[in-house]
Amino acid sequence: MMDVKDKTVPRLIQEVVKKNPDAPAQYSKNSSGEFDCLTYAQMWQKAVDFAGGLLSYNVQRGELIGLISEDRAEWQQADLGLLAIGAADVPRGTDASPSDLKYILSFTDCRICIVETCAAVKKILALKADLPDLKYLVMFDEPTEEVLSLAKDCGVVIHPFEEILEKGRAFNKENPGRFDEEIAKGNWDDTAAIIFTSGTTGVPKGVTLSHGNFLTQLVEVTDRIKLWPGENALAILPVWHVYMREVEYVILSQACAMAYSKPIGKILLEDMSKMNPVILPGVPRVFEAVMEGVDRKMRRTGGITLKLYNFFVRVAILHSRMHRKMFRQNFMPKQEVTPLWWILFLIPWTLLFPLKALGDAIIFKKIRAMLGKNFRAGIAGGGSYPKNVDEWFWALGVEVVEGYGLTETAPIVSVRHITRPVFGCAHRRYGRKRCWQGKEGRASD
Repeated sequence: MMDVKDKTVPRLIQEVVKKNPDAPAQYSKNSSGEFDCLTYAQMWQKAVDFAGGLLSYNVQRGELIGLISEDRAEWQQADLGLLAIGAADVPRGTDASPSDLKYILSFTDCRICIVETCAAVKKILALKADLPDLKYLVMFDEPTEEVLSLAKDCGVVIHPFEEILEKGRAFNKENPGRFDEEIAKGNWDDTAAIIFTSGTTGVPKGVTLSHGNFLTQLVEVTDRIKLWPGENALAILPVWHVYMREVEYVILSQACAMAYSKPIGKILLEDMSKMNPVILPGVPRVFEAVMEGVDRKMRRTGGITLKLYNFFVRVAILHSRMHRKMFRQNFMPKQEVTPLWWILFLIPWTLLFPLKALGDAIIFKKIRAMLGKNFRAGIAGGGSYPKNVDEWFWALGVEVVEGYGLTETAPIVSVRHITRPVFGCAHRRYGRKRCWQGKEGRASD
């Protein structure tokens, strides 16, 4: 079981880096569409440099820093850096509406905001009259002359991410030991993030989450989603959503790598074939789209191939239903008499087995190959996982585990075991220790 007691997120990752400095940590696409790799040592060095850059701008412990970006390698590098010196992030996506950005950034009085794109910078600069505390923007993408001019007119200074790294290297050289002092000051109960909910029931609510909130999750989640150093996962969801953020900590805490991709069918399948991930975190719609894509491809093919596909899917679903009853793999709100299912299903279950095996050999095996050579499981969260999609993947021999949680629970309440799945539910909730180990999440109006 993972030891997270009295740690912070950066200190936990620092321990992983010391044990696995040369292990791959992040895969990002270059201009030619190929994946470039950063090791744990390289990723951590960028975090250290970014921390030094923030310290050179007199960032204080407890200061809130906006982080308006989709998932990319720089997101974790910047976030680990600011968390290491005691600051906290206020994350949101680049597609956030101006009204949401105004509310979030003004509510948290951000002096510094990290922004991914020029389009997002323009939205923020248009709100400058409502953001009197905003002084600096750090950009992941290269700022255009238009954006630099707009910022100058607004009295805001824009720094490219690489420039902050360069300032950080100089600061750390002039102040040896300062980073180590700052990361050592971190406490379990320090605020790590204020994550604003979607606001579907009104204005967004800011949920204050501590390092302990995030770390407590890892004690049991890493038992249910067990990974091994050197393996990798495909990252396709917005990291400003607490579900994906926690899953990334599950990945990094086990010395695995993240390959940054897009939840677009063709791109996703190409990247899965290239990178051979062991897990794919996704919302239910991602897995539903995969099922629909396969169905659509079979309908276009038509003829005997379509008939065989439909026949073997029906056989596999029926066989899987009986198998789950016989081997107690269904959610059972009431106790069932398992021997009764064996008496009813043993003969048809046995007769259907060769047909299911044949379908696996000529059809299902090819579908699984689309997911890569090492694929172990999908992780469905962020919404209700449809039963028909669950049945389809289960019948094809592709594991997809369902999880449940809320931003206020940081976020995982329960998730199926990859090795011991139970159909139709997100498995049992975690033990009581996860409630008292972490600081209680607070909703800020």
